[in-house]
Amino acid sequence: MISKSNNVLIFLILFFIVGCALPRFSMKPGGAGNDKEIPGKTIQVDFFENKSSLASSTVSTAFTEGLRDIMLSQTPLELVANNGDLLFEGFISDYRISPLAIQAGSETAAQNRLTMSINVSHSYAKIDSLGFHNMLFSAFVDYNAKDNFSAIEEELIKELNYQLTQNVYDKAFGGDW
Repeated sequence: MISKSNNVLIFLILFFIVGCALPRFSMKPGGAGNDKEIPGKTIQVDFFENKSSLASSTVSTAFTEGLRDIMLSQTPLELVANNGDLLFEGFISDYRISPLAIQAGSETAAQNRLTMSINVSHSYAKIDSLGFHNMLFSAFVDYNAKDNFSAIEEELIKELNYQLTQNVYDKAFGGDW
């Protein structure tokens, strides 16, 4: 036999469960007070060419695919090769290694820093007022100078790509652009 207090408890639990909903995300162009949805269903991410003198040949492909992946996983937009409602294009402008933490009594570094910079152009084909936006993004990762760079470069590039692609996504859809 269920008592009235149990009925009330069950009602309250059901009320809170039904009242809770998954968060809803929308594809709104950035900027405070902008309530318009982006009128687009497709996104185009062009190949990011490597224009730096030091980067390996895999950096361009890895970054381009990383940016495509984040757009597919974090937006409801369909990735297309041409005529996308939203367009991202650009190039890798810098890829360099800098010494950090020079050890006392020697000229060798204990740590090195790998830095990658990208230039990104971003536009909404269906919203002229949002125009065309250009921005420079840069990220770095530090590693032990004694490590064989060739052996760890792929992992370092993954870390850089994660930072850079998330920054591009945040700027494009978070309102800072």
